[in-house]
Amino acid sequence: MQDFLKYRWCFFFICFVSLHFSVSAQNKEGTVRIETSAHVDEMLAQKKDYNKSLETFQGYKIQIYYGSEKECYEVKDEFSALFPDISTSIIFSTPQWKLQVGNYRTRLDADRAIVNIKKEYPGAIVLATEIEIE
Repeated sequence: MQDFLKYRWCFFFICFVSLHFSVSAQNKEGTVRIETSAHVDEMLAQKKDYNKSLETFQGYKIQIYYGSEKECYEVKDEFSALFPDISTSIIFSTPQWKLQVGNYRTRLDADRAIVNIKKEYPGAIVLATEIEIE
């Protein structure tokens, strides 16, 4: 029995020492060097130039109204008074008029904005659509 206890303590001691060395080995500082080919850099530059030429891309808008033309313009004026910092756009899609607001790059941005908008316009919904680059 005493031999078993002796071996058990030796085992725990060895585990503790090896754990200590493995943790201290992770605290080393160093440098990381990333090498890329010139072809990759050239392709990235071309992609950046292409993206600068785009005027629209896939994003999100919030639709707050769908109905008649007269009422659509009334809702637009009301919305602009309540939320002057959010852009609005009226879209005609036969036979209805739609009022869409905001230009959000991600669904998360649109979801954050709709929380406040739904307080005034409970029927508001987030739509995936082409948005203008500002």
